[in-house]
Amino acid sequence: MSGSIKIPVTKVAGTTKLTKKIDIAVKPMPVVTKAHAALQKKYDALGGEATFGKIPDGSLTRKTWDFGSQCLVYNARQDAAFHVMGDICSKWKALGGDWIPDTDETATPDGVGRYNHFSDGTASIYWTPDTGACAIYGDIRKRWSELGWERGTLGYPTSDEEDIDDGGRANSFQHGWIYWWPDTGAIDLGDVVLSYTGFYAYKESDHDQSSGSDEPYCIFTILAPKAKDEPYTLRSKVYGGVDDSSARPDHLELYRGPAYGLILGVVGMEHDNGDPDKNKALVQGIVKANHEVGKFMLQFIPLVGPIISKIAGPLLDGVMPKIGGAIATLLDLGDDKIGAVSMALPTKKLVTLATRGSVSDLKGIRHKLGSGTMAHGGARYEAFFSVDPA
Repeated sequence: MSGSIKIPVTKVAGTTKLTKKIDIAVKPMPVVTKAHAALQKKYDALGGEATFGKIPDGSLTRKTWDFGSQCLVYNARQDAAFHVMGDICSKWKALGGDWIPDTDETATPDGVGRYNHFSDGTASIYWTPDTGACAIYGDIRKRWSELGWERGTLGYPTSDEEDIDDGGRANSFQHGWIYWWPDTGAIDLGDVVLSYTGFYAYKESDHDQSSGSDEPYCIFTILAPKAKDEPYTLRSKVYGGVDDSSARPDHLELYRGPAYGLILGVVGMEHDNGDPDKNKALVQGIVKANHEVGKFMLQFIPLVGPIISKIAGPLLDGVMPKIGGAIATLLDLGDDKIGAVSMALPTKKLVTLATRGSVSDLKGIRHKLGSGTMAHGGARYEAFFSVDPA
């Protein structure tokens, strides 16, 4: 600022000197804020210009000093500045740079990775040479911490928190996933196993070719993103001597892998004069022929991260009705087709069945879900399944 300084009158032997105004520029004293003081202290402690380069212009009013590949950020709650750098800094900026760091970048206890905590301990970014920098926060982060962080069963995160189907969120980890939905909270899970657990005859068919009881079997089709290059089929054994209210407990693993969502097709058959294995191959061929469009689309789904479930769900829903319709038109198999159903098992259903699904028992058939009744020629059958942690 500038101002006027008044020179006092001086009387000397009857003479009087006139007062004179002299304009002198007076520079204001810089106001050093708490933020600036903390940032300057951290800057100096870490090597100053040799480490960071010159302090950015306008530093007096900034709470973040951005040096490109690294930043110093003021945390008002702790009245301290913290250092964010490298890939963690890049990730932090890509997420908007709104999280306030609670720590400097720090080595993990196992010596493999690095991390910064943010936002009063509600968010973190973890980095390793193999996983890169991944963001984890909220209830998913809380659950991961309860499991022991990176030294727990899941290991390091391998994705940021992402949207998944049914309004959920998830992080993938080296050895599994943590899923979250508003009505379930955070659920940790590795792979899931879908198993066929048995076949039940509510009523046998009204007439059989050569015996007084039925000989049913099932053909299963599994369509799961990235599980295989194409849908695949399996079949149960042929059950002999099946009468009304007959249970046939069994076990056949149909799928083992991530809970990215899948479609299960079930064809119930009554064995007469046909070849069950040839019929299985025929179903496989029909499914493959009707799956070309879906197969083409599914190849563009990314391999890494739980976001696959959100992309895959609509594609599976679009493909499977065509497959189900094709199976329903099967003729001349030599065996009678009792029924064909398609069951959509999105991520949320797989996860909740595996971790919280109640087990029912129907005459020794332990199960968590059923196919629904397949009926034809007086026969009414149902296939049963379970979804469990791998």
